Amino acid sequence: MHIVLAGAGHTHIELLRRGAELIRAGHELTLISPEPYHAYSGMGPGLLSGQYSEAEVLLHAAALARDVGVKYISDKIVSADVSARVLTLASGSTCEYDLLSLNLGSEPVGEQPVDVAGRSIFTAKPIHKLAALRIEIERCCRDLDGCEISVVGAGPAGLEIAANARNLLSKFRPRHSAVNLFSAHSAPAGLTGRRREYVERHLARIGVSFFGGMKVGVAEVPGNIVVLATGLRPPQVLRSFDLALAPDGSVRVDRFLRAESSSRVFAVGDCAYFVDQPLDRVGVYAVRQQTVLMANLLESARHVDTALADAARLTPFSATGPYLAGFNLGYGCGLLYKGRWTLRGRLAFLLKDRIDRGFMRRYQK
Repeated sequence: MHIVLAGAGHTHIELLRRGAELIRAGHELTLISPEPYHAYSGMGPGLLSGQYSEAEVLLHAAALARDVGVKYISDKIVSADVSARVLTLASGSTCEYDLLSLNLGSEPVGEQPVDVAGRSIFTAKPIHKLAALRIEIERCCRDLDGCEISVVGAGPAGLEIAANARNLLSKFRPRHSAVNLFSAHSAPAGLTGRRREYVERHLARIGVSFFGGMKVGVAEVPGNIVVLATGLRPPQVLRSFDLALAPDGSVRVDRFLRAESSSRVFAVGDCAYFVDQPLDRVGVYAVRQQTVLMANLLESARHVDTALADAARLTPFSATGPYLAGFNLGYGCGLLYKGRWTLRGRLAFLLKDRIDRGFMRRYQK
């Protein structure tokens, strides 16, 4: 049985670690990803401010795959013929599969970067863009003695980028510098109550100017560096996959993480729409789906016939209960919360850092 893993996201990285189990069961396993590594989004803001190096935030998916005998194809999928079980790649080659698992993540939504005279435009994703942003800020501080940065979009990503950009600027102490955070909503990251109050006080204290209730574009904001953090959407390529999709373009999956329109296709993480209970697009759900996906691929791979696979004893995924959410707010400060529980300040950052580093050690050994 040939199992193809499309994308090297949070869920698939665990399947690569345990790939030997699938291979020992007699199956062939292939990873298709345009990049040989996966950047861990939870540590991206720390990469911007200099808390982490690039090496610390990268999971080398291709090396992990090869270590356990998984074939790695460095390419991008551009379409899928589900009835024929064939993937077409950007290089023009094709790849047949018996079981397909999609973990393709998400992509920026809204206004896309364009060349603007005298300005550098960045997006919040992919994560390696934050390394390029850091280099540009450092160049401005070195060559121009400072810069003004405007972050458009104050969701979780925009909030963390603004705070950590300010942290990076403070290390150089340039003659002039400013960081602006623009949001179409009144509160950063949709926070309420004391959590909102803490974050807004923190932004004011470190020197980030927050402009809530302002929907703006690149041409309307000041600064020589603009970061677009206006939200994420499922990859547009899914629309050419001949699968049943949700209105936002994600793959509709049942409680077993199988595509509604094909029992031979699974989808997880940001590119999946969990029909039983729509989920927030956060990494914690992708991690929770690891064990369920592994079990269901093993069980489905035992059946060659599609009808038998439909009747397989699969494991349901349950998304009950609150999850731990958190922000890296720069300067060694953070915010963590789960349900009614909240932790703020340095202890919050230290706990988040410990969780993030623990996750990375699991796959960087």
